[in-house]
Amino acid sequence: MKPEPCPRTEQLSALIDEELQARPREEIESHAAICPVCGSMLRELTELRLALRPLGEARPGVDLAPLISPRLAPRATPRPAKSDKPWWNVWQLLPSGLAAAGTLTAGVYLGAVLGGGATVSATPLAAMAVFDPIPPGGICVGLQSCYSPGK
Repeated sequence: MKPEPCPRTEQLSALIDEELQARPREEIESHAAICPVCGSMLRELTELRLALRPLGEARPGVDLAPLISPRLAPRATPRPAKSDKPWWNVWQLLPSGLAAAGTLTAGVYLGAVLGGGATVSATPLAAMAVFDPIPPGGICVGLQSCYSPGK
């Protein structure tokens, strides 16, 4: 089971950068001593800061701002000309319409094949058997007691 992430990343970063006052610094240090996620993150940030310390500050010999600023300016992109053709152009809808018609046709065909067609093969006598005094599947003692043609 993964431990829940602790949302104190900014406070840990501020602690490493020595930007916290005394009270918040003590609170985050005591929390990092208890919380395994924050404790490991504090150790990693400390190691990273120590590893980056020898680099120092690199200062370029040239001011790059005038070179970069024009490239960052938003460029105006021309809008494409509006077409006189309607959005519902038939040729654009043709592939999806053919696909829908083909899918519907295949579904109806497969339904008829797998379902055995739409014909019902029940004789009128068998269909009327539900109205007999003894339901279909019931026990009949004798032929005269179950079915009388005169009724």
